[in-house]
Amino acid sequence: MMLPKRLTVAVTLGLLAACGHQPLDDVGTTLADLPEANLPAADLTVSAEDLAQIEAQYRSALLVAKDPQVRHHIQVRLADLEMARSEQAQQDARTLTQFFAKPIEHYQNLVDDYAANPQTSVASAPDALYYKLAKAQALEGRTEDAGAVLDQLAVRFPDSPYLHEAQFRRAERAFAAGDYAEAEALYREVAVSPTTAFADNALYMQGWSAYKLGNYETAMGNFTQLLDQSFAAVQLPGQVATALARMDANEQNLVDDTLRVLSFTYANLDGAQSIVEHQQAIGTRPYQYLLYRQLGKLYETQERYLDSADTYARFVNNNPDADLAPDFTIMEIDVYQRGGFPSLILPAKRSFVDRYGVYSPYWQARAGIPQTTSALEAKQVVRSKKPRNMSSEALAKLKLYLNELARHHHAEAQRLQASLGAGGELAPSRADVNRAYAEAADLYQQYIVTFPADPAAGEMNFLMAEAYSESGRTLSALTAYETVAFNRRDPAYGSEAGYSSILLAQQLVEKSAAGESLELSGANQEPVQSQLWQWQMRKIENALKFAEYYPNDERAVQVLAAAAPELMYQGDLARASVVARQVITWQPVPEGPLLYSAWLTLGHAEFDQQLYAEAEGAYWRALELHRDWGDQPGSPSANELRERIAASIYQQAQQSLASGDTATAIAQLLRIDSDLPNTEIASTALFDAGHAAQTAGNWAQAEALLTRFAANYPNHELAARIPAKLIVIYEAMGAWELAAGLLSQQSGSEDTELARQSLLTAAEYYDKADNWEEARNHYRDYAHTYQEPFSDRLEVELRLSELYAEAGDESSRDFWLRRLVQSGRQTPTERSRYLGAKAAATLAEAPYSNFRNIALTLPIKTSLNRKRAALDSALAAQRQVLDFKVAEFTTQANFFIGEIYTLLARDLMASERPDGLNALELEQYDILLEEQAYPFEEKAIELHEANARRSFDGLFDDWVAASIDSLAKMLPARYGKQEVTVEAQRELH
Repeated sequence: MMLPKRLTVAVTLGLLAACGHQPLDDVGTTLADLPEANLPAADLTVSAEDLAQIEAQYRSALLVAKDPQVRHHIQVRLADLEMARSEQAQQDARTLTQFFAKPIEHYQNLVDDYAANPQTSVASAPDALYYKLAKAQALEGRTEDAGAVLDQLAVRFPDSPYLHEAQFRRAERAFAAGDYAEAEALYREVAVSPTTAFADNALYMQGWSAYKLGNYETAMGNFTQLLDQSFAAVQLPGQVATALARMDANEQNLVDDTLRVLSFTYANLDGAQSIVEHQQAIGTRPYQYLLYRQLGKLYETQERYLDSADTYARFVNNNPDADLAPDFTIMEIDVYQRGGFPSLILPAKRSFVDRYGVYSPYWQARAGIPQTTSALEAKQVVRSKKPRNMSSEALAKLKLYLNELARHHHAEAQRLQASLGAGGELAPSRADVNRAYAEAADLYQQYIVTFPADPAAGEMNFLMAEAYSESGRTLSALTAYETVAFNRRDPAYGSEAGYSSILLAQQLVEKSAAGESLELSGANQEPVQSQLWQWQMRKIENALKFAEYYPNDERAVQVLAAAAPELMYQGDLARASVVARQVITWQPVPEGPLLYSAWLTLGHAEFDQQLYAEAEGAYWRALELHRDWGDQPGSPSANELRERIAASIYQQAQQSLASGDTATAIAQLLRIDSDLPNTEIASTALFDAGHAAQTAGNWAQAEALLTRFAANYPNHELAARIPAKLIVIYEAMGAWELAAGLLSQQSGSEDTELARQSLLTAAEYYDKADNWEEARNHYRDYAHTYQEPFSDRLEVELRLSELYAEAGDESSRDFWLRRLVQSGRQTPTERSRYLGAKAAATLAEAPYSNFRNIALTLPIKTSLNRKRAALDSALAAQRQVLDFKVAEFTTQANFFIGEIYTLLARDLMASERPDGLNALELEQYDILLEEQAYPFEEKAIELHEANARRSFDGLFDDWVAASIDSLAKMLPARYGKQEVTVEAQRELH
């Protein structure tokens, strides 16, 4: 095997650098350490002319010098000057030629002098002469001669400080000659020296020699020892790169070459497995990742791509928690790419994400995130920290792979979706499609969680939402869309995401309305129950945010217009009004259908908030637009809008009434009648206007409005109430006859009670209007029709008796008086007994008058019979009065009974005498009459006294007084005494 090019260069440079100049008594440790010639002083720059002058002086001194040591010293100085001149000439030369013939000649002469008789030689450092001669020969290209001189140096001067370099050069010559055993022995001799500068190179070449001999284990040990020495101060893998950077070029080259040849060694053994076994045998090393990396590179240069990738993978498998594990996985993936193994790339990238992604133990441990039992729990941990010691390249690749994998699965899902229903055994199912979309969504989400502030996070979030949506995970998709649109407000995808969130929320509304359960919740794997109001409000909120955040989107005003009525349906009337006004004032002006919808919604919302004036204005605007845009589904008709306007005005009137502004209320109600006459509420408004005028006491206006209502709406249900209201109005106006006429009409109502009250009141109002006949007729109809309530009938019977009495119709009067008597007997109440007694007393007047007016004339028997019959009738009438036991009429009846007996006694005494009686017969006849009259007079006195005694019980009325007067006439001695009243005046002192 050829010596590596880098090593050949290093050896050549070493030989050239090893022949510096120094005084013979200041021998360096290596050829390279010899200082430049310093004549006359080492720190002064000597020009060529000065060197020539110095050389001339040395030569002059040599001619005269006799002392062997001085001459030897001068000869060494002259040889050194020639060497310096030759090195300068070689450095300045532009072509290759020989420059060192003279210094070789000088050094050869000095060496020959010493070799001729070493015992007598005056040379103080003969080994240095051999060393300098070898150097000059090497620089001249006479390597064989130089090697022979070094052999002599090694034999003659085993203790020379130049021995290690000499041995090293000899080893190199043996190595170049293919004598690897000799080379290994010589290199070993140099390598074990703790002082030589060639120890590392010797150790390196010792390993090479063992490698050439096929002693791979030995070579591996040599190279490992060299690396251990190079990284002796390194404790951790992370310090290796720093240590390398601090090495000089030669040290770095040595380490690089060592790693390279070690890779050859491992390749000749069991590859990466050899690294594993070697590290197991000697223990891990901080730099061991360099071994895997170098071996992987070697395999790749040999186009052994799978071996290269396997090497990187073995490092990861054996060092899964190493800081550089992600980087080695990246190298593995890169090898697959360069080697052309596409089928292995995707799984490797997926493995990278699983190993080092945000949900992995690798990431969590390095980011200080507690270990979780599931990916779901991991998602709930705040990941604001990046993992410690994870390289920026690894993070960049993680981002790249997440992006690539997510898009791959997304594209695969779309491909599978396009193949749905194609048929055949290999045709995908819906589950296959959903799994692909779910995989893509999970990767998008991991990207977002890992790199939330990345410029592409918005796009990833949007694509995740799309994947969720396509896979049927509507809830997850909705949340993702909302994040893009309203949390991130992504400039590229926010608008589309916002609109999609509205559409998805609508889907949830429809599912909920249909009673469907939604997809499984990720939190508890339970079906989400339908909550219609929840999704409706979410849709509305998204629509409002969409319009606020993306006003330049042409769909913004559309979703805003749709949100207004939905807010209203949810009962959020205030916001519905606000949103509707936003649509109305939107710039540029929205299309007609949107304006129409906004005005209509505003009208409804304001109406329901009892802002009736605002509602009216909105409805008028909606009505203006209805002709062109009112054919939308669910839109009210023009007539329905007019009804809403009328209702708004009507409610304004109600508010005016509530505030006490009756005049304004009436004007508003009449505005409905005039401006919207064909609306259903117009009739009610006219009626209410009349009612309001009535309530306010505007009788004339009320009568006019209600009369107009009755004329315009004769069949309206409220028409039945008009008579009653007009009756009240006529009552207030004192128009009793008009009121009575309406009441008389109502008396024919099927409502028995209404008919009864109307008939009674009509009679009373006719009575008030002094319309005797109508009053009599209505009272009479009432009395004959309604027996109940008794109290009302009783009073009607009384009034009828009074009216007939006033008309002088005693017969009819007596009929109703008898009805009163009958009512008092059948239904005895305090009132009925009183009126019955009163009626009986009135009825008793006629029999009494009849009795009193019958005179006892001849033939006395006949007139007396008539008188007697009248007596019985009068007494019976008075007894009917007494039957009611009403004190007021009892005294009256008792008085009249007493008077009846008194009259009978008087009439007997005043009766006609028969003709032809003489004085005696007349006297006897008078005595006989007295005897007949006396019992009646006594009876009268008894009755009057009984009546008078009532005064002792506290009852003293006109009839008691009348009885006393009668007694005074009949018994003047007892009852006719005059009381003398003495008035006394006392002065106040």
